[in-house]
Amino acid sequence: MSRERTSTWVRLTATGAGRIGLAASAGALVLTTLPGRAELGDEATGAHGGRALPRSRRPDRLTQRPGSATPPTDVKAILDAAERDLVAYYAAWPEHPGRRIGDLWRGLLDLPVDLEGLTTFSRSVLELLRQVPPGEVVTYGLLAARAGSPRAARAVGSVMAGNPLPIVLPCHRVVASDGSLGGFAGESEAEALEFKGRLLSYEGWVGGG
Repeated sequence: MSRERTSTWVRLTATGAGRIGLAASAGALVLTTLPGRAELGDEATGAHGGRALPRSRRPDRLTQRPGSATPPTDVKAILDAAERDLVAYYAAWPEHPGRRIGDLWRGLLDLPVDLEGLTTFSRSVLELLRQVPPGEVVTYGLLAARAGSPRAARAVGSVMAGNPLPIVLPCHRVVASDGSLGGFAGESEAEALEFKGRLLSYEGWVGGG
């Protein structure tokens, strides 16, 4: 059965940690980028008709043409909320904001997310991420067990690598069983893991490996 095609709208915004990208369609947020992985470009539009951001291949960067059209009211409301909450989340960067981090995280929990098109396992794993509070971590294996597949730690790693909504769905809080950081998406493994560590420190985690 074919589904009605919808438009996805992109917004770039500055935060205390750098520029981020957001994308939303009617009803939910569909994509966020980490700081530094959003840029202006001439080849992209602000409103991507017909799921131009496919679920199976989420882009590592978002681009947007300046002066793109205004999104519908419901989509604008989601982008406004996501921008407000993520700007607030990064406001103290890079210094740990203390107990306020809990309030900042609760703001992100209220954001509606769209995981349509992902497998049941992937959806379950990503939804479980929201149960891991800032300042705490979970291992790939434990997350797999919570999702009902205790031997699927590697599969969990693949889900984390394709997470379309970093920070909102906090894949940076997933670490290896030995306490090391495991993996993280980025152009350079070393830089990616360094940023993952900074995110965890920002949230108050004092572990490491």
